Amino acid sequence: MTVRDSRSTPTSASDEGRVQPGSRGRSARWDHVLALLTTTKRLSVAEVAEELEVSESTVRRDFMEMERAQLARRTHGGIVAVDVAYGLATGPRSADEGSAQRERIANRAASLIEPGQIIGFNGGRSTTSTARRAVSRPDIDAKDGKPGLTVVCAALNIATEAVLRPSVRTVVLGGVAEPYSFELTGPLAVATMRDLWLDTMFVGTIGLDLGAGLTCHSDSEAGVTRTMIGHSRRVVGLATADKIGVRALAGICPVSVLTDLVIAGEVPDDLREHLRQNTVRLHEV
Repeated sequence: MTVRDSRSTPTSASDEGRVQPGSRGRSARWDHVLALLTTTKRLSVAEVAEELEVSESTVRRDFMEMERAQLARRTHGGIVAVDVAYGLATGPRSADEGSAQRERIANRAASLIEPGQIIGFNGGRSTTSTARRAVSRPDIDAKDGKPGLTVVCAALNIATEAVLRPSVRTVVLGGVAEPYSFELTGPLAVATMRDLWLDTMFVGTIGLDLGAGLTCHSDSEAGVTRTMIGHSRRVVGLATADKIGVRALAGICPVSVLTDLVIAGEVPDDLREHLRQNTVRLHEV
């Protein structure tokens, strides 16, 4: 089954590899603003409007909503950082084709979530972008004492994205933090996850190969992710097309274990057929 995202628009050859000025969606603008705040700590409406090439009224609305979400505090003519936590593992991101593809993946993946669900993430850029989109959805709101969303995190930087949202319950696995991926690994992380159950698990990957399946660089990280997959009703793989055919050291799961695959870029015919035979829903963005 193939689902095409009608919001994706083709780009010309001259536009390939860069994001057009003023074309960022709200989540992409917020991502950029938060990255700037990690270093500047203070931003004005005028400078953000000039940086992103959008209207000052758009920036003011963004600042109001960011304050409401407790991501920043408004001042006269701008905003200031309220916490350095969201800066963990983030810095200014280049507006290249890869980041644009990850944002399309995140947008589609976050749309698969229903309010009130329990969702999980392993580490990675695509999963981090998806988590950021998910927790910032305007329809995610706590009601009758129940969280609007429960996020189970296997990565510390994703936990910092979620914990700042008052309507989101954040569950962090125990374990040893890996220094580069920020993922929590080891027996404690696996043992914690064995007592938890998910509605949807989002899986980022280093490689996606028909023979090897989804793979990553660390067998410890793969072990935790496998446990999370085994405790989830729905398993959504996230990948850009450059991951297809790549094999990393440690196997996470076969492609057939996925219920959905969200992918940006060209999908080879053999992968498309494999997904069809195993009833994996393909979302091309």
